[in-house]
Amino acid sequence: MTTRSWIGQPVKRVEDARLLSGRGNFIDDLTPCANVHHAAIVRSPHAHARILGYEVSAALAMEGVVGVITGEDVARLTRPFSVGVTAPASYYSLATDKARFVGEPVAVVVARNRYLAEDAAEAVIVRYEPLPAVVDVERALEPDAPVLHEAVGSNLAGHRRLVYGDPDRAFAEAEIVIRERFRYPKYSSTPIETYGVVATFSPLEGAYTIWANFMGPFIMHPLTARVLGVPENKLRFIVPGDIGGSFGIKSSMYPYMALMAVAARLTQVPVKWIEDRREHLLASSSGTDRVAYRELAARNDGTILGMRYRWLDNIGGYIRSPEPGCSFRPSGNFVGPYLFQDLEVDASVVMTNKSLTGPNRGYACGHLYFETERMMDLLAERLELDPVEVRRRNLIQPGQFPYRSPTGGLYDSGDYPAALDKALELAGYQALRAEQARARAAGRCFGIGVALAVDPSVSNMGYVATALDPQ
Repeated sequence: MTTRSWIGQPVKRVEDARLLSGRGNFIDDLTPCANVHHAAIVRSPHAHARILGYEVSAALAMEGVVGVITGEDVARLTRPFSVGVTAPASYYSLATDKARFVGEPVAVVVARNRYLAEDAAEAVIVRYEPLPAVVDVERALEPDAPVLHEAVGSNLAGHRRLVYGDPDRAFAEAEIVIRERFRYPKYSSTPIETYGVVATFSPLEGAYTIWANFMGPFIMHPLTARVLGVPENKLRFIVPGDIGGSFGIKSSMYPYMALMAVAARLTQVPVKWIEDRREHLLASSSGTDRVAYRELAARNDGTILGMRYRWLDNIGGYIRSPEPGCSFRPSGNFVGPYLFQDLEVDASVVMTNKSLTGPNRGYACGHLYFETERMMDLLAERLELDPVEVRRRNLIQPGQFPYRSPTGGLYDSGDYPAALDKALELAGYQALRAEQARARAAGRCFGIGVALAVDPSVSNMGYVATALDPQ
């Protein structure tokens, strides 16, 4: 057994020579079987529209076209995707009744090659009845807002109010109360490689084989099998040896695997689809835009007594697993590195006529950390204290580990004051403060940011239990 520590040591990469010499094996490099045909997706130009019908005869008459799949086919041959809320908002791989965001897939054309498929997709005519759209998350909850899913009855996909300790008492005893509103835009990562799928169907076995550059095959496999209506041993799921980046985007419950499987079944040919860059930017996956309200209760010495969190996450036209992780993934560390025990969380996930959301770099955590740290800065300003000092006074202490947070998270170990001191030393904090004073005296802007966070190193899928309504 080696005693060598790898922490802090440079580790030589072993994959670079193969990748830099063009020997990578990505999804678009795969032609895993003979007679592979290509798919092109017809997408909605409307943010909200009822689908009245399809005219596909012109596309089917074109050379090399073997099939056109519509929402009617998908509704007949598949089930809706599973979601982590109880709201009955059915989500299929193609729009079945209405298009609910620009870029939503409404039909698929399969042809002998991609060029023919793209040309034929332009020949498909979808008849729409445009409907009023709503894109603002607060507007979507107003009584007269357009409703995306009539079966739900509102645009609220899920709501939970979680109370830890006694936040009402904390605010009643507070000597200082600070309130702030936050608004975050949607954001998205852009991996070099877009999404891709190759699917085949065996009528003899009633079984599917799917190749896809998906990050979590062991999660997606049972979900896709359920959608396709087959036992898990009738779905073989293969991930290529290389994936050209993801940043979390390729871990959402993407509809395209089930969609291409249906296309392969109906056309009786292997089907390949590679997302183009426009499709990726238009309708792939993004981090949620959010409106949040935060309240902080504190004493005059800077001790935090409690906080109240309220946020509305905009998840787009449908809820897609692993949402509502946008609200609940960091539930074990809602309080960060700080000692306060009294907390109220009011979380809503809201549907609007925007594209769908899912994991993106820093999934669910960045919003939370920014809000907490901004409240610490506002408290420091109110007390005319150094922002570092306010944080130091509220840190979990070394002798308190292992520490159980009020929301149930277990912090196994740490020395947060020492870590803070080391960071300040490495940054030359006192010298920066002196430089800041000189710059401001000369009329120049000079800011210094300080932020502390406890970030989970793994994803605890138990947050789904937090998201689901107790009933």
